[in-house]
Amino acid sequence: MAGFVSLVGAGPWDPELLTLAGRERLARADVVIADYLANPALLMHCRPDAEVIQRARGPHEGTVLAQAEVDALMVARAQAGAHVVRLKGGDPFVFGRGGEELQVLRAAGLPYEVVPGVSAPIAAPEMAGIPITHRDFTPAVSFVSGWEAYAKDGLAVQWEHLARSAGTLVLLMGVRNARENAAKLVEAGRPATEPAAVIRWGTRGVQQTVVATLGTIADAIEQAGIRAPAVLVVGPVVGLREQLRWFEDRPLFGRRVVVTRPDRDGGGLVHKLAADGADAVAFPCLDVAPPLQPERVAQAVADLARGGVHDGVIVSSPRGALALHQGLLAAGLDARALAGHTVAAVGTGTAAALLERGVRADVVPAAARAEGLVTALAQRQLLAARWLHLRADEGRDLLRPAIEQAGGRYTLEIAYRTVRPQVPGLLLDQLLPRDEGGEGMDAVCFASGKAARHFVETVDEGLGKGTAQRLLAAARVITIGPVTTAAVEALGVAVHGEAASADDAGLHAATVRALTASGGT
Repeated sequence: MAGFVSLVGAGPWDPELLTLAGRERLARADVVIADYLANPALLMHCRPDAEVIQRARGPHEGTVLAQAEVDALMVARAQAGAHVVRLKGGDPFVFGRGGEELQVLRAAGLPYEVVPGVSAPIAAPEMAGIPITHRDFTPAVSFVSGWEAYAKDGLAVQWEHLARSAGTLVLLMGVRNARENAAKLVEAGRPATEPAAVIRWGTRGVQQTVVATLGTIADAIEQAGIRAPAVLVVGPVVGLREQLRWFEDRPLFGRRVVVTRPDRDGGGLVHKLAADGADAVAFPCLDVAPPLQPERVAQAVADLARGGVHDGVIVSSPRGALALHQGLLAAGLDARALAGHTVAAVGTGTAAALLERGVRADVVPAAARAEGLVTALAQRQLLAARWLHLRADEGRDLLRPAIEQAGGRYTLEIAYRTVRPQVPGLLLDQLLPRDEGGEGMDAVCFASGKAARHFVETVDEGLGKGTAQRLLAAARVITIGPVTTAAVEALGVAVHGEAASADDAGLHAATVRALTASGGT
């Protein structure tokens, strides 16, 4: 049976500008073919078992695919019965070859749909404080290819028509040809003194805007070192920027923060940082795999619910909360089966994850670590109980001796395993320092020592041994708590901030403090 293809606009970059429809399509896709300008953070919405192909422009950035190869992939996967999402930067039909790809799908007899996206020629000027239309200046706007007409056999740009129009001009893909394009417009009659602006990486926390005149914009681009992707805006509305600018005034604007939470768990922190103006990057250092013996977890949870075996359960993470929930469902039960049992959560984040699944934690230590839980259980005279502990495959063995010494019984079940995921080459290349052609990083957040270790291993494998230590030495390093701090410092890395609470809110607050105190890095 044939599958289905969703042509989805990813928006200009900011992960919050993905439409709700786009997020829903990603969540149920079997295969995702993502373009270079689709933010990798959007892939957090995909199912863990989805096949994800991150298309790239260069050999070190990801999967290099010609357009014909992309077309062939879409057709082959859909013919095999998969729901394919073709994730395209911006809007699929605005200089995105969306129409051409639909022609291929139609010729193959495959069903498809289009999910519009926020387009860069609209979003980038808005983020720079430039309204592309305004009742006092112009009722019209023209979107123009500034590059494809030169590089390919496309239709020629009608420069004379554009120069005579009274509207705003927005040129895409035109950084390389900015001088020639400006000269053609002036030659065709557009005033050389007309305001112009170029906006690089519109909607990102490292967005860069340069304002000049049409006659001098090419020199300004060269002096500022502007590279693609960027849009060029020409028209009197550019003069409104100083009155209307807002994006650059947020507290973390210009700061690049790398979030190393588990692949599909870092979205909350990414959005919090982005709302403060940061260029927040989801860099997956941990992924979650099922336990080697899943039947043991299901049996342990069933025994817990049945009673007579365990007095309570200790849950060490939000993933552990999910494992408890799944174990109950597998036994044909729900949260009501835990009545009469004590539920202990290591940290407020874990407690919140339990509450989302209808379970209120009875014990949540003030210090979100094993030592804090031992203290909390001792204060409530609960150490001598019979405890089932659900956690990851790696962890510190502090609870067992404390419980057994008090006369209790401790049963550990590995609810999930943490593994090192594949990281798109695009993300690795962006981590390079700015003087080496990358975006660098101003801060990095670690939620566990294992995430920090995986970060070092991944960066060194992809960019060369010693690169991770060099990057970390130049950035502010933020941890989720003292245990993670100790693990990071054991790697020879200095820590500049520690979360007061072991959750996204704590990491967010610690990052803001570290980057705004005395100017940050």
